[in-house]
Amino acid sequence: MPASDLRTRLQRLRLQKVKRGLPPSVPLDVVTVRSQARRINHPTANAEPHTTLPGSEIVTRLGAYQLVENYYPLDFTHGPRRLAEAFERDPLTAALLAKDEALAEADLRGLAFLDTETTGLAGGAGTLAFLVGVGLFEGEQFVLRQYFLRDPGEEQALLTALVDDLSLRTGWVTFNGRAFDLPLLETRLVLNRQRGALGRKPHLDLLFPARRLYRGRLESCSLGHLEQHVFNIVREQDDVPGYLIPQMYQDYLRTGDPSEMHRVIYHNAMDILSMVTLTAHVLEIFATPFESGRFKIQDSSSKSAARKPKAERGTQAPTSSFQPPAPNLQPDDLLRLAQWHDDNDRPAEAETAYTSALEGQLDLETRRAGLLRFAALLKRQDRRAEAAPLWEQLASFTLDDPEPFVELAKYYEWHTRDISLAVKWAERALAVVGSWPKGWKREEAKAELEHRLERLRGKRGSESQ
Repeated sequence: MPASDLRTRLQRLRLQKVKRGLPPSVPLDVVTVRSQARRINHPTANAEPHTTLPGSEIVTRLGAYQLVENYYPLDFTHGPRRLAEAFERDPLTAALLAKDEALAEADLRGLAFLDTETTGLAGGAGTLAFLVGVGLFEGEQFVLRQYFLRDPGEEQALLTALVDDLSLRTGWVTFNGRAFDLPLLETRLVLNRQRGALGRKPHLDLLFPARRLYRGRLESCSLGHLEQHVFNIVREQDDVPGYLIPQMYQDYLRTGDPSEMHRVIYHNAMDILSMVTLTAHVLEIFATPFESGRFKIQDSSSKSAARKPKAERGTQAPTSSFQPPAPNLQPDDLLRLAQWHDDNDRPAEAETAYTSALEGQLDLETRRAGLLRFAALLKRQDRRAEAAPLWEQLASFTLDDPEPFVELAKYYEWHTRDISLAVKWAERALAVVGSWPKGWKREEAKAELEHRLERLRGKRGSESQ
């Protein structure tokens, strides 16, 4: 048997094994409520999934393709949020997250939510986007259109229709689309002689703000993991793991059996809806107002009065008159926001967020990171006297990092001129480094600290004479 045939058979066996192990469906009453909450535009979508594709054939002068359309009311809830919340947020926050000023004055209703399913996860010129999901706010409803490639020969017709649908949109919202979905679509358009057809538009990639908030706090920042652990969204049994989708489409092309494509189309639709929910979530969190004074950590029964957020320093983004609601934030959320403001040169907002986060309950490692960043911010502003208590807090529980001890030694040597205290902190720094494993790193740090101590002791001796 040729190696390629053996590989194909093994892939199919693996696919069948994984499908048998998929989680059970959610309760029937939940499925019924979800089904009744949306109206399927095309009757063929309700046909027996083992005999026909959902949606309708669309015939154009360039050929045909399959289109699946679903319509949702704006108050439809996916997880904890209504779909309409995605455009009820401050566009300035979207501009800051996307690092594109064009979004600051944009109507967020005009954004298109994009997600692709492809024949390969590595991208490249040989990878097809066989299913493109597009979520749009149109009038008083959210329209989910899914363009399906029944055969690779239909690609030009599908891409042309997709470009027409997106032509009037103000920008894109994706999840990891900056690295994958958009470059792939642009490559396919170039190969179909439609270079630049999508144009240059603002792009909010939700992966980056999601990582800002949840990296290190969750096992994964994948969209599916965020669904489960942030929004408590449970997918139905119709769903399928994303890594199986390329092989499932290859099987569809080989056999013509469309039954598994229903699951792929469901998977794509859920991704789009979850992106809308995630957009509302991150825009609310990152719009949290931090002005002079302190942000009070809220519980679920109270909300402080909303205040207008300051424009990002260091950018030309205009201010906004939008009054965002103050979200319920945990200390970990506040610390992530403090680091975001800090990284984007908004020291006043960062200081308020650091102060509020450190007043709450944090695990030791998270507190250590917050104290280090806050102290560094104060040091850059030449406010070392205010940073010193933060370094002392760090020194009280730090076992392997000499940085707070060294910073205190510098502070007492150069700013308070208390050489005896400077010697004490330098000696403690040397003790920390002495506990490190043997190696060049330890020897280099020890030599530097011993040189500092020698100089400090010489200063102390001169002062005592």
